[in-house]
Amino acid sequence: MHPLRLACIAVILVVLAGAATSAAPARAPGVSVTHGLSLYGDLKYRSRFPHFAYVNPKAPKGGDVVLAAAGTFDSLHPFIVKGVPAVGIGFLFETLTVRSLDEPSSEYGLVASTIEMPADRSWVAFTLRPEARFHDGSPITVDDVIWTFETLRAQGPPFYRAYYAGVARAEAAA
Repeated sequence: MHPLRLACIAVILVVLAGAATSAAPARAPGVSVTHGLSLYGDLKYRSRFPHFAYVNPKAPKGGDVVLAAAGTFDSLHPFIVKGVPAVGIGFLFETLTVRSLDEPSSEYGLVASTIEMPADRSWVAFTLRPEARFHDGSPITVDDVIWTFETLRAQGPPFYRAYYAGVARAEAAA
């Protein structure tokens, strides 16, 4: 995996994690609730689509994945300040949304089931899927999303600190 791709995955996690927990004003005219976002035009996939068109749902399951990468690494932590994380380490976690590989600038809910946002895009609120779980079976909560965002913003690499400096707050909506 290219290091820029890994950074993009991390960026999606942080941007959406912060936004996911922003307190959303009461639903007003002009606020939309959707299953995905697109910067350019309409979304290709409808709500509750079974899989992306480029995915084979009947693909064989199981086996091993072997990844090759040039260079080396000195950490299995993807958000370290010093050092080099392992290539592909970002595949170990899920994000609130996932990018569609067959349409430009589109994201669909993954851990998030819905995305709520006004026309001016001044805030965004995510509803987490009740079935979203960590590897041990415990549920992913709003507090987990807030903790991830705040930790990366306070202790993460300088890129995240600068990128999210303008985010006013991340909080659970009532």
